[in-house]
Amino acid sequence: METTMMKHSKLVGAFALTTVTILGLTSCSGGGGGGAAPAADEDNKPDKLTVAAWMDFPQELLDGFEEETGIEVVVNSFPDGASAQTVLRNGLSSDGAGLSDVHLIEVDWWTEMMAVPEDWVELPEIEDRWVDWKVTQGSVDGKITGYGTDIGPLGIAFNQDMTAAAGVAGSPEEFAELIGGDAATWETFLDAGREYVKTSDNYFIDSLANAFQAAVNLLPAAFEDPDSGKPYDLADNDEVKDLFMTFADAAQDGVSAGIAIGHADWGAGFQNKQWATVVTPAWMTGIIAENAAGVDGWRVSSTFPDGGGNWGGSFFAVPATGKNTAWAVELADYLTSADAAVDWFHTTGQFPSQVEAMQSPDIADTENEFFGGQKIGQIYGDLAASAGDAAAGGFRGENFAGIQTLVVDGIKLVESGAATPEEAWDKVVSDFEALGFDTAS
Repeated sequence: METTMMKHSKLVGAFALTTVTILGLTSCSGGGGGGAAPAADEDNKPDKLTVAAWMDFPQELLDGFEEETGIEVVVNSFPDGASAQTVLRNGLSSDGAGLSDVHLIEVDWWTEMMAVPEDWVELPEIEDRWVDWKVTQGSVDGKITGYGTDIGPLGIAFNQDMTAAAGVAGSPEEFAELIGGDAATWETFLDAGREYVKTSDNYFIDSLANAFQAAVNLLPAAFEDPDSGKPYDLADNDEVKDLFMTFADAAQDGVSAGIAIGHADWGAGFQNKQWATVVTPAWMTGIIAENAAGVDGWRVSSTFPDGGGNWGGSFFAVPATGKNTAWAVELADYLTSADAAVDWFHTTGQFPSQVEAMQSPDIADTENEFFGGQKIGQIYGDLAASAGDAAAGGFRGENFAGIQTLVVDGIKLVESGAATPEEAWDKVVSDFEALGFDTAS
Protein backbone atom coordinates (compact mmCIF):
# COMPACT_ATOMS: atom_id res chain seq x y z
CA MET A 1 0.00 0.00 0.00
CA GLU A 2 1.07 3.61 -0.56
CA THR A 3 1.00 4.79 2.99
CA THR A 4 0.57 8.42 4.00
CA MET A 5 3.85 9.60 2.55
CA MET A 6 5.71 12.79 2.02
CA LYS A 7 4.91 14.48 -1.26
CA HIS A 8 8.24 14.22 -3.00
CA SER A 9 8.96 11.01 -4.87
CA LYS A 10 5.95 9.24 -3.47
CA LEU A 11 5.86 6.51 -5.98
CA VAL A 12 8.73 4.57 -7.13
CA GLY A 13 7.62 1.46 -8.86
CA ALA A 14 9.39 -1.74 -9.46
CA PHE A 15 9.82 -4.25 -12.14
CA ALA A 16 10.27 -7.95 -12.75
CA LEU A 17 12.89 -8.68 -15.37
CA THR A 18 11.57 -10.71 -18.26
CA THR A 19 13.50 -13.59 -16.89
CA VAL A 20 10.73 -13.89 -15.48
CA THR A 21 -9.97 4.78 3.29
CA ILE A 22 -11.67 3.70 4.42
CA LEU A 23 -14.41 1.22 4.08
CA GLY A 24 -17.14 1.11 1.48
CA LEU A 25 -17.93 3.37 -1.46
CA THR A 26 -21.33 4.57 -2.56
CA SER A 27 -20.95 6.01 -6.04
CA CYS A 28 -23.05 7.63 -8.70
CA SER A 29 -22.08 6.58 -12.18
CA GLY A 30 -22.52 10.13 -13.41
CA GLY A 31 -23.15 11.56 -16.84
CA GLY A 32 -20.36 9.71 -18.62
CA GLY A 33 -21.94 6.34 -18.07
CA GLY A 34 -18.67 4.46 -18.54
CA GLY A 35 -17.76 2.65 -21.73
CA ALA A 36 -14.93 3.34 -24.13
CA ALA A 37 -14.08 6.97 -24.84
CA PRO A 38 -14.49 8.28 -28.40
CA ALA A 39 -11.38 8.99 -30.42
CA ALA A 40 -9.64 12.24 -29.61
CA ASP A 41 -10.97 15.00 -31.87
CA GLU A 42 -8.53 17.68 -33.05
CA ASP A 43 -11.46 20.08 -33.48
CA ASN A 44 -12.47 19.70 -29.83
CA LYS A 45 -9.09 19.86 -28.17
CA PRO A 46 -8.99 21.33 -24.65
CA ASP A 47 -6.41 23.92 -23.69
CA LYS A 48 -5.40 21.88 -20.67
CA LEU A 49 -5.91 18.55 -18.92
CA THR A 50 -5.66 17.92 -15.20
CA VAL A 51 -4.06 14.97 -13.42
CA ALA A 52 -4.63 14.22 -9.73
CA ALA A 53 -1.58 12.60 -8.12
CA TRP A 54 0.68 12.66 -5.08
CA MET A 55 4.06 12.31 -6.77
CA ASP A 56 6.43 14.54 -8.66
CA PHE A 57 6.19 14.38 -12.45
CA PRO A 58 9.25 14.61 -14.70
CA GLN A 59 8.85 18.07 -16.19
CA GLU A 60 10.18 16.93 -19.55
CA LEU A 61 7.35 14.39 -19.66
CA LEU A 62 4.70 17.08 -19.19
CA ASP A 63 6.45 19.36 -21.68
CA GLY A 64 6.60 16.53 -24.21
CA PHE A 65 2.85 15.98 -24.15
CA GLU A 66 2.23 19.69 -24.67
CA GLU A 67 4.68 19.77 -27.57
CA GLU A 68 2.98 16.78 -29.20
CA THR A 69 -0.61 17.85 -28.66
CA GLY A 70 -0.68 21.53 -27.78
CA ILE A 71 -2.44 20.67 -24.50
CA GLU A 72 -1.03 21.87 -21.18
CA VAL A 73 -0.94 19.29 -18.39
CA VAL A 74 -1.73 20.66 -14.93
CA VAL A 75 -0.94 18.39 -11.98
CA ASN A 76 -3.40 18.69 -9.11
CA SER A 77 -0.92 17.64 -6.45
CA PHE A 78 -1.80 16.08 -3.10
CA PRO A 79 0.49 15.73 -0.09
CA ASP A 80 -0.13 11.97 0.07
CA GLY A 81 -2.16 9.14 -1.36
CA ALA A 82 -4.72 9.24 1.44
CA SER A 83 -5.66 12.82 0.55
CA ALA A 84 -5.98 11.92 -3.12
CA GLN A 85 -8.13 8.94 -2.18
CA THR A 86 -10.51 11.08 -0.12
CA VAL A 87 -11.01 13.61 -2.91
CA LEU A 88 -11.62 10.82 -5.42
CA ARG A 89 -14.08 9.04 -3.14
CA ASN A 90 -16.03 12.26 -2.57
CA GLY A 91 -16.06 13.10 -6.27
CA LEU A 92 -17.34 9.70 -7.29
CA SER A 93 -20.21 9.98 -4.82
CA SER A 94 -21.07 13.50 -6.09
CA ASP A 95 -21.54 12.91 -9.82
CA GLY A 96 -17.91 13.72 -10.56
CA ALA A 97 -17.74 17.03 -8.70
CA GLY A 98 -14.16 18.18 -8.22
CA LEU A 99 -12.55 15.33 -10.16
CA SER A 100 -9.59 15.76 -12.47
CA ASP A 101 -9.43 14.49 -16.05
CA VAL A 102 -7.05 11.69 -14.99
CA HIS A 103 -6.54 10.19 -11.53
CA LEU A 104 -3.68 8.20 -10.11
CA ILE A 105 -5.08 5.29 -8.08
CA GLU A 106 -2.99 3.11 -5.77
CA VAL A 107 -3.48 -0.64 -5.89
CA ASP A 108 -4.57 -0.99 -2.25
CA TRP A 109 -7.63 1.20 -2.83
CA TRP A 110 -8.15 0.34 -6.48
CA THR A 111 -10.99 -2.13 -5.84
CA GLU A 112 -12.89 0.36 -3.70
CA MET A 113 -12.65 3.09 -6.34
CA MET A 114 -13.78 0.64 -9.03
CA ALA A 115 -16.86 -0.50 -7.10
CA VAL A 116 -19.05 1.07 -9.82
CA PRO A 117 -17.23 0.29 -13.09
CA GLU A 118 -19.48 2.68 -15.02
CA ASP A 119 -17.75 5.56 -13.20
CA TRP A 120 -14.69 4.91 -15.38
CA VAL A 121 -13.83 5.00 -19.04
CA GLU A 122 -12.88 1.67 -20.57
CA LEU A 123 -9.33 2.06 -21.88
CA PRO A 124 -8.13 0.58 -25.18
CA GLU A 125 -5.91 -2.47 -24.93
CA ILE A 126 -2.23 -1.84 -25.62
CA GLU A 127 -0.62 -5.15 -26.46
CA ASP A 128 2.58 -6.23 -24.75
CA ARG A 129 3.14 -2.96 -22.86
CA TRP A 130 2.86 -4.33 -19.29
CA VAL A 131 3.54 -7.54 -17.43
CA ASP A 132 0.35 -9.58 -17.68
CA TRP A 133 -0.61 -9.47 -14.03
CA LYS A 134 -0.46 -5.65 -14.02
CA VAL A 135 -3.08 -5.56 -16.78
CA THR A 136 -5.23 -7.99 -14.81
CA GLN A 137 -4.97 -5.79 -11.71
CA GLY A 138 -6.03 -2.75 -13.74
CA SER A 139 -9.12 -4.41 -15.19
CA VAL A 140 -12.69 -4.75 -13.95
CA ASP A 141 -14.89 -7.53 -15.34
CA GLY A 142 -12.37 -8.05 -18.12
CA LYS A 143 -12.35 -4.40 -19.18
CA ILE A 144 -9.22 -2.27 -18.74
CA THR A 145 -9.94 0.79 -16.60
CA GLY A 146 -6.41 1.64 -15.47
CA TYR A 147 -3.06 1.92 -17.24
CA GLY A 148 -0.25 0.71 -14.98
CA THR A 149 2.59 2.87 -13.74
CA ASP A 150 4.88 1.07 -11.32
CA ILE A 151 5.05 -2.10 -9.30
CA GLY A 152 6.71 -2.47 -5.92
CA PRO A 153 8.94 -5.50 -5.40
CA LEU A 154 10.13 -5.67 -1.83
CA GLY A 155 13.67 -5.16 -0.62
CA ILE A 156 15.44 -4.09 2.56
CA ALA A 157 17.59 -0.98 2.69
CA PHE A 158 20.21 -1.12 5.44
CA ASN A 159 23.08 1.01 6.60
CA GLN A 160 26.18 -1.18 6.42
CA ASP A 161 28.22 1.31 8.44
CA MET A 162 25.78 0.99 11.33
CA THR A 163 25.49 -2.79 11.13
CA ALA A 164 29.29 -3.05 10.94
CA ALA A 165 29.64 -0.85 14.02
CA ALA A 166 27.27 -3.17 15.85
CA GLY A 167 29.43 -6.13 14.84
CA VAL A 168 26.70 -7.99 12.97
CA ALA A 169 27.25 -7.31 9.24
CA GLY A 170 29.61 -5.12 7.22
CA SER A 171 28.53 -5.83 3.65
CA PRO A 172 25.41 -6.75 1.66
CA GLU A 173 26.54 -10.38 1.64
CA GLU A 174 26.97 -10.45 5.42
CA PHE A 175 23.66 -8.68 5.92
CA ALA A 176 21.89 -11.27 3.79
CA GLU A 177 23.30 -14.01 6.01
CA LEU A 178 22.36 -12.08 9.15
CA ILE A 179 18.68 -12.05 8.24
CA GLY A 180 18.61 -15.70 7.17
CA GLY A 181 20.09 -15.91 3.67
CA ASP A 182 18.10 -17.85 1.12
CA ALA A 183 15.98 -19.30 3.93
CA ALA A 184 15.13 -15.87 5.42
CA THR A 185 11.75 -15.54 7.11
CA TRP A 186 10.16 -12.75 9.10
CA GLU A 187 11.16 -14.61 12.25
CA THR A 188 14.84 -14.72 11.24
CA PHE A 189 14.72 -11.07 10.17
CA LEU A 190 13.25 -9.99 13.52
CA ASP A 191 15.70 -12.19 15.42
CA ALA A 192 18.47 -10.34 13.59
CA GLY A 193 16.91 -7.17 14.94
CA ARG A 194 17.02 -8.50 18.47
CA GLU A 195 20.69 -9.35 17.97
CA TYR A 196 21.43 -5.89 16.59
CA VAL A 197 19.88 -3.92 19.46
CA LYS A 198 21.92 -5.88 22.01
CA THR A 199 25.12 -4.27 20.75
CA SER A 200 23.87 -0.94 19.42
CA ASP A 201 22.49 2.23 20.99
CA ASN A 202 19.99 2.75 18.18
CA TYR A 203 17.16 0.75 16.67
CA PHE A 204 17.23 -2.01 14.09
CA ILE A 205 14.31 -0.72 12.02
CA ASP A 206 12.36 2.48 11.54
CA SER A 207 8.91 0.95 11.96
CA LEU A 208 7.53 -2.54 12.38
CA ALA A 209 4.18 -1.17 11.24
CA ASN A 210 5.67 -0.68 7.78
CA ALA A 211 7.33 -4.09 7.86
CA PHE A 212 4.09 -5.73 8.98
CA GLN A 213 2.24 -4.06 6.12
CA ALA A 214 4.76 -5.53 3.70
CA ALA A 215 4.29 -8.96 5.27
CA VAL A 216 0.51 -8.71 4.92
CA ASN A 217 0.98 -8.06 1.22
CA LEU A 218 2.62 -11.47 0.89
CA LEU A 219 -0.53 -13.26 2.05
CA PRO A 220 -2.70 -14.62 -0.78
CA ALA A 221 -5.92 -13.32 0.81
CA ALA A 222 -5.23 -11.51 4.06
CA PHE A 223 -8.56 -9.99 5.00
CA GLU A 224 -11.23 -10.94 2.45
CA ASP A 225 -12.62 -14.00 0.72
CA PRO A 226 -11.70 -13.80 -3.00
CA ASP A 227 -14.87 -15.65 -4.00
CA SER A 228 -17.44 -13.55 -2.16
CA GLY A 229 -15.44 -10.42 -1.47
CA LYS A 230 -16.66 -10.47 2.12
CA PRO A 231 -14.20 -9.83 4.95
CA TYR A 232 -13.10 -12.76 7.05
CA ASP A 233 -14.05 -12.58 10.71
CA LEU A 234 -10.86 -11.10 12.14
CA ALA A 235 -11.28 -12.86 15.48
CA ASP A 236 -10.97 -16.20 13.66
CA ASN A 237 -8.29 -15.10 11.17
CA ASP A 238 -5.43 -17.13 12.62
CA GLU A 239 -3.07 -16.41 9.72
CA VAL A 240 -3.24 -12.66 10.30
CA LYS A 241 -3.22 -13.03 14.09
CA ASP A 242 -0.08 -15.20 14.04
CA LEU A 243 1.67 -12.67 11.80
CA PHE A 244 0.49 -9.82 14.00
CA MET A 245 1.87 -11.47 17.12
CA THR A 246 5.22 -12.15 15.43
CA PHE A 247 5.68 -8.45 14.77
CA ALA A 248 4.06 -7.24 17.98
CA ASP A 249 6.40 -9.40 20.09
CA ALA A 250 9.39 -7.86 18.29
CA ALA A 251 7.94 -4.40 18.87
CA GLN A 252 7.70 -5.16 22.57
CA ASP A 253 11.35 -6.27 22.45
CA GLY A 254 12.39 -2.81 21.32
CA VAL A 255 13.76 -3.48 17.85
CA SER A 256 11.81 -0.61 16.29
CA ALA A 257 11.91 3.18 16.58
CA GLY A 258 8.19 3.24 15.85
CA ILE A 259 8.57 6.00 13.26
CA ALA A 260 6.84 5.06 10.04
CA ILE A 261 7.22 6.71 6.65
CA GLY A 262 5.02 9.78 6.69
CA HIS A 263 5.80 10.55 10.33
CA ALA A 264 7.12 14.07 10.92
CA ASP A 265 10.33 12.65 12.43
CA TRP A 266 11.06 10.09 9.73
CA GLY A 267 13.53 12.26 7.84
CA ALA A 268 15.27 13.36 11.04
CA GLY A 269 15.60 9.70 12.02
CA PHE A 270 17.79 9.05 8.99
CA GLN A 271 19.90 12.11 9.64
CA ASN A 272 20.35 11.11 13.30
CA LYS A 273 21.15 7.49 12.38
CA GLN A 274 18.28 6.35 14.56
CA TRP A 275 17.79 3.02 12.74
CA ALA A 276 19.77 0.66 10.54
CA THR A 277 17.14 -0.91 8.29
CA VAL A 278 13.96 -0.03 6.40
CA VAL A 279 11.68 -2.44 4.57
CA THR A 280 11.89 -0.81 1.16
CA PRO A 281 9.62 -1.49 -1.79
CA ALA A 282 11.27 -0.17 -4.93
CA TRP A 283 9.24 3.04 -4.93
CA MET A 284 10.74 3.97 -1.56
CA THR A 285 14.37 4.08 -2.70
CA GLY A 286 14.11 7.64 -3.98
CA ILE A 287 12.35 8.76 -0.81
CA ILE A 288 15.12 7.27 1.34
CA ALA A 289 17.81 8.87 -0.80
CA GLU A 290 16.16 12.24 -0.28
CA ASN A 291 15.62 11.89 3.47
CA ALA A 292 19.03 10.32 4.19
CA ALA A 293 20.97 12.70 1.95
CA GLY A 294 24.52 13.08 3.21
CA VAL A 295 24.40 9.93 5.35
CA ASP A 296 26.83 7.30 4.08
CA GLY A 297 26.47 3.55 4.17
CA TRP A 298 22.99 2.86 2.82
CA ARG A 299 22.65 -0.22 0.61
CA VAL A 300 19.85 -2.48 -0.65
CA SER A 301 19.92 -6.18 0.19
CA SER A 302 19.20 -8.73 -2.50
CA THR A 303 17.59 -10.98 0.13
CA PHE A 304 14.04 -10.63 1.44
CA PRO A 305 12.04 -12.68 3.97
CA ASP A 306 9.80 -15.45 2.65
CA GLY A 307 11.11 -15.07 -0.89
CA GLY A 308 9.86 -11.56 -1.51
CA GLY A 309 6.70 -9.98 -2.80
CA ASN A 310 5.10 -6.70 -3.80
CA TRP A 311 3.96 -3.59 -1.97
CA GLY A 312 2.36 -0.83 -3.96
CA GLY A 313 1.95 0.16 -7.55
CA SER A 314 -0.57 2.45 -9.18
CA PHE A 315 -2.68 3.15 -12.25
CA PHE A 316 -3.87 6.14 -14.23
CA ALA A 317 -7.64 6.03 -14.77
CA VAL A 318 -10.12 8.36 -16.48
CA PRO A 319 -13.40 9.31 -14.74
CA ALA A 320 -16.37 8.88 -17.08
CA THR A 321 -17.88 12.20 -15.99
CA GLY A 322 -15.00 14.21 -17.46
CA LYS A 323 -15.58 16.66 -20.30
CA ASN A 324 -12.42 15.61 -22.15
CA THR A 325 -12.36 11.84 -21.74
CA ALA A 326 -10.95 11.09 -25.20
CA TRP A 327 -7.96 13.36 -24.69
CA ALA A 328 -7.62 12.18 -21.10
CA VAL A 329 -7.20 8.62 -22.42
CA GLU A 330 -4.46 9.91 -24.73
CA LEU A 331 -2.73 11.45 -21.70
CA ALA A 332 -3.04 8.25 -19.62
CA ASP A 333 -1.51 6.35 -22.54
CA TYR A 334 1.33 8.87 -22.86
CA LEU A 335 2.12 8.84 -19.12
CA THR A 336 2.46 5.05 -19.07
CA SER A 337 4.59 4.47 -22.15
CA ALA A 338 7.92 2.69 -21.83
CA ASP A 339 9.77 5.96 -22.43
CA ALA A 340 7.76 7.65 -19.70
CA ALA A 341 8.61 4.79 -17.33
CA VAL A 342 12.33 5.35 -17.92
CA ASP A 343 11.89 9.09 -17.27
CA TRP A 344 10.15 8.35 -13.98
CA PHE A 345 12.82 5.90 -12.93
CA HIS A 346 15.50 8.54 -13.31
CA THR A 347 13.42 11.31 -11.70
CA THR A 348 11.90 9.58 -8.68
CA GLY A 349 13.25 6.02 -8.68
CA GLN A 350 9.88 4.68 -9.80
CA PHE A 351 10.28 1.19 -11.25
CA PRO A 352 8.26 0.23 -14.31
CA SER A 353 5.62 -2.36 -14.98
CA GLN A 354 6.25 -1.86 -18.71
CA VAL A 355 8.07 -4.78 -20.32
CA GLU A 356 10.15 -2.68 -22.72
CA ALA A 357 11.32 -0.42 -19.90
CA MET A 358 12.23 -3.44 -17.81
CA GLN A 359 14.56 -4.63 -20.54
CA SER A 360 16.21 -1.24 -20.92
CA PRO A 361 19.90 -1.13 -19.93
CA ASP A 362 19.16 2.48 -19.02
CA ILE A 363 17.41 1.08 -15.95
CA ALA A 364 19.06 -2.24 -15.17
CA ASP A 365 22.65 -1.01 -15.62
CA THR A 366 22.34 2.39 -13.98
CA GLU A 367 24.51 2.75 -10.88
CA ASN A 368 22.91 4.56 -7.96
CA GLU A 369 25.34 6.95 -6.33
CA PHE A 370 23.44 7.22 -3.06
CA PHE A 371 23.37 3.44 -2.61
CA GLY A 372 27.12 3.10 -3.09
CA GLY A 373 27.02 2.52 -6.84
CA GLN A 374 24.65 -0.45 -6.60
CA LYS A 375 22.60 -1.23 -9.71
CA ILE A 376 19.24 -0.75 -8.04
CA GLY A 377 17.29 -1.62 -11.17
CA GLN A 378 19.01 -4.99 -11.43
CA ILE A 379 18.57 -5.72 -7.70
CA TYR A 380 14.85 -5.01 -7.71
CA GLY A 381 14.38 -6.83 -10.99
CA ASP A 382 15.95 -9.92 -9.45
CA LEU A 383 13.85 -9.49 -6.29
CA ALA A 384 10.67 -9.31 -8.37
CA ALA A 385 11.68 -12.33 -10.42
CA SER A 386 12.45 -14.38 -7.31
CA ALA A 387 9.07 -13.45 -5.83
CA GLY A 388 7.27 -15.11 -8.74
CA ASP A 389 3.48 -14.98 -8.47
CA ALA A 390 3.77 -13.21 -5.12
CA ALA A 391 4.93 -10.13 -7.01
CA ALA A 392 1.31 -9.51 -7.96
CA GLY A 393 0.35 -9.19 -4.30
CA GLY A 394 -2.58 -10.84 -2.58
CA PHE A 395 -6.31 -10.34 -3.07
CA ARG A 396 -7.57 -6.83 -2.27
CA GLY A 397 -11.30 -6.36 -2.02
CA GLU A 398 -13.23 -3.17 -1.38
CA ASN A 399 -12.44 -3.22 2.33
CA PHE A 400 -8.78 -4.22 2.20
CA ALA A 401 -7.28 -0.79 2.81
CA GLY A 402 -9.57 0.00 5.74
CA ILE A 403 -9.05 -3.32 7.51
CA GLN A 404 -5.32 -3.16 6.96
CA THR A 405 -5.24 0.27 8.57
CA LEU A 406 -6.95 -1.11 11.69
CA VAL A 407 -4.46 -3.96 12.01
CA VAL A 408 -1.37 -1.85 11.30
CA ASP A 409 -2.55 0.64 13.92
CA GLY A 410 -2.47 -2.24 16.40
CA ILE A 411 1.24 -2.74 15.76
CA LYS A 412 1.77 0.97 16.31
CA LEU A 413 0.09 0.68 19.71
CA VAL A 414 2.68 -1.86 20.80
CA GLU A 415 5.54 0.16 19.31
CA SER A 416 4.45 3.19 21.32
CA GLY A 417 4.27 1.18 24.55
CA ALA A 418 0.54 1.85 24.87
CA ALA A 419 -0.44 -1.83 24.78
CA THR A 420 0.92 -5.35 25.04
CA PRO A 421 0.63 -7.54 21.94
CA GLU A 422 -2.42 -9.28 23.38
CA GLU A 423 -4.11 -6.01 24.33
CA ALA A 424 -3.40 -4.53 20.93
CA TRP A 425 -4.87 -7.54 19.11
CA ASP A 426 -7.98 -7.44 21.27
CA LYS A 427 -8.48 -3.77 20.37
CA VAL A 428 -8.02 -4.47 16.68
CA VAL A 429 -10.66 -7.20 16.81
CA SER A 430 -13.02 -4.96 18.78
CA ASP A 431 -12.62 -2.11 16.30
CA PHE A 432 -13.22 -4.51 13.43
CA GLU A 433 -16.37 -5.94 15.01
CA ALA A 434 -17.72 -2.44 15.59
CA LEU A 435 -17.87 -1.97 11.81
CA GLY A 436 -20.61 -4.60 11.60
CA PHE A 437 -19.48 -6.46 8.51
CA ASP A 438 -21.38 -9.35 7.01
CA THR A 439 -18.39 -11.66 7.18
CA ALA A 440 -17.49 -14.66 5.05
CA SER A 441 -18.49 -18.00 6.51
